[in-house]
Amino acid sequence: MNAPSIDDILAIQQLYAKYSDAIMRNDAHAFASCWSEDACWLLLGNSYRGKQAIVEAYSLSVAATDFVLHLALSPLISIEGNRARVRSQVLEILHFSGGGAMILLGNYNDDLLRIDDQWLFSDRRISVRYSGPFQMDDTAFIPFPPDAAAPLAL
Repeated sequence: MNAPSIDDILAIQQLYAKYSDAIMRNDAHAFASCWSEDACWLLLGNSYRGKQAIVEAYSLSVAATDFVLHLALSPLISIEGNRARVRSQVLEILHFSGGGAMILLGNYNDDLLRIDDQWLFSDRRISVRYSGPFQMDDTAFIPFPPDAAAPLAL
């Protein structure tokens, strides 16, 4: 097996950044663009198959939130041909529209496919190590300014 190319590593890191940014901005279209058509997502004991089912599950999971900070950190990347396996740590803080917040800590174990020169999630599994309340002062919460909620483009 050859060492992964810098281009592949950067493209995979960009996928993770795009995924986190889509969640942060609650952009279901950008979120959908991270997945292969027949992908599988194992989320909190539930399994979703196919891009449409995954996007619907995502939309339901964030419906009661007004802010989500999602960070996928320290990805370890193994690539063979058009397939990659990635393990990363995840930190997610969710603020709910009705007040209150929670934090989730865990790791992702992901399989990716390169389709048309683009890396996409084909199988994504989260292992939660901690999930519980997070102290946030609801009166100090500041919503996204409009320019921060837009996709990044030059």
